[in-house]
Amino acid sequence: MLISAILVALIATITNWWGVHLITRSWIYPIISGFLVALVLGDPIEGMKAAAYINLAYLGWMTVGGTMPGNLPVASVFGTAMTILSGADPSTAVVFAVPFSLLGILTFQAALSINALWVHKAEAMLDKGNITGMRMMNYIPSFFTFFILVGLPAFCMVYFGADFMKRMLAMIPTSLVEAFQVIGGIMPALGIAMLVSFLGKKHLMPFFFLGFFLVAFLKLDIMGIAVFAVIAAVIINSDLKPSLSKE
Repeated sequence: MLISAILVALIATITNWWGVHLITRSWIYPIISGFLVALVLGDPIEGMKAAAYINLAYLGWMTVGGTMPGNLPVASVFGTAMTILSGADPSTAVVFAVPFSLLGILTFQAALSINALWVHKAEAMLDKGNITGMRMMNYIPSFFTFFILVGLPAFCMVYFGADFMKRMLAMIPTSLVEAFQVIGGIMPALGIAMLVSFLGKKHLMPFFFLGFFLVAFLKLDIMGIAVFAVIAAVIINSDLKPSLSKE
């Protein structure tokens, strides 16, 4: 369990650390980071289900200016790990993810405040012509800042195991748990609504509702619908090209 705890701590740190965004931002999404956590904890199938539920709740997630609706990497890593460690049903993953996400806002703001110190150090090195030192000051201290604020809590959560987490969960008032369950039920709908608001174009909406009704009423597999959607997109695109070329 020690190795698993260390790896989960590193995943939590890397997904929150700004430096990794230079490579790819896909780390922050539950479908990626949640899968890595599930893989480390030895339950990739149930973990992927939990991550999918969390991802659904945050489909329309975005940070605009200083407004941060939640910390998605924290929700992903901690929500997935909590679901696996407590042996809970994957559908309840959002219940765990939401409070961690809100708490993650505080850790993120704290990290930004602390990292401001390293900026001044980097500027001082730049004034001396020390380019390598300036780069290292931007990367290394900020990594350890996130490791302390996010990585260590993730380590403790995994290292102390499911029994510890169950005792912690038992201490949560029933009324609070019920409130989180209500929030967890609303979040997926909110995520879909936010996604629809971004894609709310007249020529796209019929396809959105077509996919929804195929799943809801015909009980078709989502992967099968996705394949048919790709084929339909290729056909429609090929039909549009001749008309566009004539114009």
